[in-house]
Amino acid sequence: MDLGRAAKVIKGLRLPPYRLDQVRRAVYGHCVSSYGEVSVLPLELRQELARSAPILSCSLRECRVSADGLARKAALALLDGKVIETVLLRPSPRRWTACVSTQVGCAFNCAFCATGAMGFVRDLTAEEISDQVLFWRQNMRQEGLEGRLDNVVYMGMGEPLANYEAVAESLRRVLDPKQHGIGARHVSVSTVGIPKGIERFGEDFPQVNLAVSLHAAEDGLRSRLVPANRTFPLADLSRALERYLGSSSRKVMLEYALLAGVNDRPGDADALVAFVRRLGRPGLFHVNLILYNPIEGPWRPSSEPEARRFQDRLLAAGLKVTLRQSLGSDIQGACGQLASERS
Repeated sequence: MDLGRAAKVIKGLRLPPYRLDQVRRAVYGHCVSSYGEVSVLPLELRQELARSAPILSCSLRECRVSADGLARKAALALLDGKVIETVLLRPSPRRWTACVSTQVGCAFNCAFCATGAMGFVRDLTAEEISDQVLFWRQNMRQEGLEGRLDNVVYMGMGEPLANYEAVAESLRRVLDPKQHGIGARHVSVSTVGIPKGIERFGEDFPQVNLAVSLHAAEDGLRSRLVPANRTFPLADLSRALERYLGSSSRKVMLEYALLAGVNDRPGDADALVAFVRRLGRPGLFHVNLILYNPIEGPWRPSSEPEARRFQDRLLAAGLKVTLRQSLGSDIQGACGQLASERS
């Protein structure tokens, strides 16, 4: 939804400004999926809005629900025919999280990520990004899902900080109390570790959470898993995080997908401890361990006992650590599994 276009339509029809407030309340407050539902608006306005300022910049191609009902994955067609995937997760009984994409495909080609295998197609606009949240809010209303969508993570397809301007504008829409009204501390943005983007993000959105896709704390291994490390090595990432902590009071999440025999060994845990300690403020970092969600390729997830041993080694060194439960893996909707063959 682009409220700017709606405002132009209202002005063009020489209607009073309060009509825009009615549109905003209907779209964001009541999550209507059609202007036809907004009977308080004049028919002429409803028709012109439908033509010139559609509620969504995307349409549903397919929606899959996990066997346990805790995850939903939607394939959304954009106006140019490109397709993205977005996920709705229920981490607790009455709370929902939207995982949104920021690009069609991704240029960074992380070794264990399905999106990277697609290659980069194009950036999403701010409207296309924030409309994923609106789509899920509409879907919850239509499906009668109980609870509230109160958390948004920019962890879908693409690298958010490589599409900074659109991501920043979408964040403003997500945070705006008159639009989605999600609290800043309930929004997280993930990155492979683009130093200038991290620093700028900290200045622009100091209360929004930052998550770094680390996956290894030694340059050789990380360059193998996350090729962006060849351009932005760990020393550069460390300096950017130090500057980031100077402008933001939020903890940094370090995402770490555990791959059997690759990055789950005791030495890998020790390297991670050393990386965090070198930053000088270990209390401001939280490690999220993720059991790798398989895609086509040579990698295997660590066993749960190995994952627990890795976690225990980090905890013994004083780090804050969570072994995350992955939702939606049976519908290819978990971390690292999003892609679209139709794009």
